[in-house]
Amino acid sequence: MMVCNRTAMMSDCETTEIMPEVDNLLLERNQLANFSERVNGRESKVTVGLGENHSASFLLTESDVEPSHEELELLKAQLSRSIAVRSKRQIERKARRTRAAQKAAANVVCVKSGSTSRKKGVLQDIDYSDPLRYLRGTTSSSKLLTAAEEQKLSVGIQDLLKLERLQKELTERYGDQLTFAQWAAAAGVDQKTLRERLNYGILCKDKMIKSNIRLVISIAKYYQGVGMNLQDLVQEGCRGLVRGAEKFDASKGFKFSTYAHWWIKQAVRKSLSDQSRTIRLPFHMVEATYKVKEARKQLFNENGRQPDNEEVAEATGLSMKRLNAVLFTPKAPRSLDQKIGINQNLKPSEIIADPEGETAEDLLIKEFMKQDLAKVLDTLNPREKQVIRWRFGLEDGRMKTLQEIGELMGVSRERIRQIESCAFRKLKNKKRTKHLRQYVIP
Repeated sequence: MMVCNRTAMMSDCETTEIMPEVDNLLLERNQLANFSERVNGRESKVTVGLGENHSASFLLTESDVEPSHEELELLKAQLSRSIAVRSKRQIERKARRTRAAQKAAANVVCVKSGSTSRKKGVLQDIDYSDPLRYLRGTTSSSKLLTAAEEQKLSVGIQDLLKLERLQKELTERYGDQLTFAQWAAAAGVDQKTLRERLNYGILCKDKMIKSNIRLVISIAKYYQGVGMNLQDLVQEGCRGLVRGAEKFDASKGFKFSTYAHWWIKQAVRKSLSDQSRTIRLPFHMVEATYKVKEARKQLFNENGRQPDNEEVAEATGLSMKRLNAVLFTPKAPRSLDQKIGINQNLKPSEIIADPEGETAEDLLIKEFMKQDLAKVLDTLNPREKQVIRWRFGLEDGRMKTLQEIGELMGVSRERIRQIESCAFRKLKNKKRTKHLRQYVIP
């Protein structure tokens, strides 16, 4: 029956509040339904007790069991006004889920979705063994920023720096006891808003830096090979880029790349002056060196020839004394053991001549002089020739005394002196020594 179905539907709710009249009406309808099941035929006699000693009997027909139209309308109106109250536990669970979702949303950074296959391809091409290639791979998908985007990011970065300066001041005042709540109170916002501002500022700074990494690499390549490798130059250039991002003011109408270019170049040059040389040079001398180098290059392109020092001094605005000091600054040292040559199989120590060593020309002159001297000594008799060779160390490079030569030849010291004097008289003849005059140093 309709009353039973409506009662079953109401029993599914967790907590239902119904008017007392509705409860009584449902109870009566259930009793009538039980009575109808026991009725055989169209009418039956029913006895209802009225008290301790009284009872009443009446005939019950099928029409009496079925509810009237007015009763059904009244029941429908009463049920429509009934209120279903949800469980308190369900409300608490929904509230906890809502708070957790809001907390997670405050820490989530929105990232623009792109092609999944393209991202997988980029990740597969990244070479993690080479830091420079890894840096290029992670920033290759970053697009160049527009002026409006740079201005928006600059506002977020300046707000982040403002909050960091406030934190520094509070730390100096309270020490390590500073809490996040105190920081938020000093900033005039609640903790949630402060966290959102910090996350937004960090995101703006990260995006500004990643979008300009390629500018750092291009500037670092210009200074490659002057004492530092490319990876170190890129690292120093990134420090300059971070400094430029913190100092950039987009309200002046300039592009960030134009402004950051000078901060990157300044950081790279300063690192070269501090780290590339064994003997450190002052930074102003390094700057003057780069200025002279650029002036020479520009004058060569204009005139088609190498400029002289006067032209370079005029182009750079340096005095001749200062220019000479710059030109004589020590250059970057190089290792004598580094590999050079086309096949990288030579060392500078193997091909650089020793300034104190003998040249090939000197060796040839000595060899020819020995041959000519041997020809002159051949004009003497064997005893005189041997005495002269021992006396001047032509045998083993050691000069012997007259006494030693006498002992070797079995004669007296005086006899050796006489033999030597006789040999000298013969050698003074110009005809014999004419081939040796070309070796005499004037």
